Amino acid sequence: MKKIAPFAAMTAFALAACATTPTTTPAPGADGMVSVTGEATYRQRIALPEDAVVTVRIEDVSRADAAATVLGEQTYATSGRQVPLPFTVNVYRAKLEDAARTNARVTIADGDGRLLWTTDSTHAVVPVAGQDEIDMGTLVLAQAAG
Repeated sequence: MKKIAPFAAMTAFALAACATTPTTTPAPGADGMVSVTGEATYRQRIALPEDAVVTVRIEDVSRADAAATVLGEQTYATSGRQVPLPFTVNVYRAKLEDAARTNARVTIADGDGRLLWTTDSTHAVVPVAGQDEIDMGTLVLAQAAG
């Protein structure tokens, strides 16, 4: 009996560690989700305002002369943090695979919604068979005019 108790306690601890809490967005790999990760930065030495907001969109840009279709989006306040700013957007794999061209778009706006920084080039989001994560690396933003 004494030999079983430590084993049972260790097993119970291991199973408790595996418990998860429900989330609103399915995890990568679950239900065909792919996690698109990376970080946003810019080269200028300009501090972001305390109330800056980052928006990361994964878009279907296949149709010419039409607005892009948003496949996945994440928006969060920086709360005073500065670049580089990490991001993760979960997107359904089927949506990525159905789109002829996809793009990652990152914007940073101030608390009043004025655009401060944005991506100014194409960053293709291409799913790889058998992988549940796409690492976009570092996306360099350009300062918005105005």
